[in-house]
Amino acid sequence: MRTKDCFGLALAVTLASSASGLDENKGPAEADLYLHLKNAFKNPGEQPGLPRVLLIGDSISIGYTIPVRKQLEGKANIFRPPVNCQHTGYGLAHLKTWLGTNKWDVIHFNWGIWDTHLLDEKGTLVPSPENMTGATPLHIRYTPEQYRENLTALVKILKGTGAKLIWADSTPVMSRTGARFEDIIIRNAVADEIMRAEGVAINDLYHFVLPNVKEWQHADRVHFNDTGCNRLGERVSEAILSSLR
Repeated sequence: MRTKDCFGLALAVTLASSASGLDENKGPAEADLYLHLKNAFKNPGEQPGLPRVLLIGDSISIGYTIPVRKQLEGKANIFRPPVNCQHTGYGLAHLKTWLGTNKWDVIHFNWGIWDTHLLDEKGTLVPSPENMTGATPLHIRYTPEQYRENLTALVKILKGTGAKLIWADSTPVMSRTGARFEDIIIRNAVADEIMRAEGVAINDLYHFVLPNVKEWQHADRVHFNDTGCNRLGERVSEAILSSLR
């Protein structure tokens, strides 16, 4: 794995929700992943006088965390929870802990891809349902209606912080086809409706990525390579700076 491949970081976080999910005593490649995971999750020392910004999101956001920190160095303090923030249900369970008692100037947030995961009857993630055989019943983690309910509750909590909020539309999952491909589009439409009603700024990462998806996405067609992570970082940094003006 290349040292700066942000996909390796994103994939590691997809498989493990915290740095403790990786073994520091693995071989060189695994140790490299562990180091990058810690770098994204390890919030830097705070520079006094700069705005405080919190990034919330899944492995896509983890992939652009370090680029955003680099691009906003000297302009804002960039923090994130030391975990993959997963889906809206996970967010509801942990958001108040992630917010803590600190004052936040800007919160850039997203939930979506994990909400569209397919689960078996035991609630276990099925990463490749198209390869399954037999009649195992599957269900989506959260229907659009459940997603709406969860996300509305999350926005209420976030608005209570007094921070300027920026919603990030979920990026496309190009490995899916048909109705499964539409799941992200549907969730983004639900989210955008909520954000417009609540007066929350929208960072449309979906349509930002789509024209360049072949060049920016990793071979898994979900996560992003170095170029993609850096371009996403630029877009997120621009949105944050705009909200601070």
